[in-house]
Amino acid sequence: MDITVAQNRLATVVRRLAVEKRAFLDKHKANHADLARPDFLWHYLLQSFATMGRSSGWDGLIGNCSNYVRVTFEAITALPETERLAELKTVCWAAKVRMPDKKAVYILGCYDAVRDMGGPEEAKARLLAQPGREGKIRFLKALPGIGDKYARNIMMDVYHEDFRDSIAVDARIKAVSESLGVSFGSYAAHEAFYLGVARLSGINGWELDRLLYNFRSEVASRL
Repeated sequence: MDITVAQNRLATVVRRLAVEKRAFLDKHKANHADLARPDFLWHYLLQSFATMGRSSGWDGLIGNCSNYVRVTFEAITALPETERLAELKTVCWAAKVRMPDKKAVYILGCYDAVRDMGGPEEAKARLLAQPGREGKIRFLKALPGIGDKYARNIMMDVYHEDFRDSIAVDARIKAVSESLGVSFGSYAAHEAFYLGVARLSGINGWELDRLLYNFRSEVASRL
C-alpha cells in the first residue's frame, strides 16, 4: 500500500480511538512523577528487561515483591561479587521472564555500569543531563541490552518531555505495519511513518504509541 494512503487510513481509526481513550492516556501521563524516584533509571531498566519479548514478565519480576526485592540495586550490592550472576539467573527464572539467563547477564552488566557512575542517583542525573532526545538515546543504548526500542520506551514510560514525539517500535507496531501492507528498511523510517500518522490524527507520538500498544486488536478490527 502507498505510504500516504496507509498513513491516512490508520489516522482515520486512531483519531476516533484517541477521543475514546482520553482518560486512559491521561492516567498514564501521570507516570511522569516517577522521574522523581532516586532509583528511576534502575527501576525502569529492570522493567525493560522484565517486559522485553513478553510483557507478562512484568508480573513476575516487578509485580512480584519477593522477586523484585532481590534485584534492587542495594540487594545486588549486598551480594558477594562472585554470587551475583547466579542469583540474578535464579530470580529471572523464578519470575518467568523470557530469556532468563540472557536477561540476568544484561541486569548485571547494567548494575556494573550504574555502579561505576556512582550509583542509581548519579546515573539518573547523568541521563537527564544528556542534551535532548538523541543524547539520552545514546546514553541508554550504551547500557547492556538496551537498543532502539527501550532507549525510547524507558523515557516514554514516564512521559518525558523530550520523548513525547517518539515511537517505541516493537512487535505490536510491526504487526500494524504488516496489516497496512507497509515495510521499512530502518528503525528511523518506521518511526517516521508513525509520527506522520500521529500528526494526521492530531495527537503526539507518545499517545499514538500507547494506543497501538494497548489497543492493537481494536485498531486491527477497525482498519
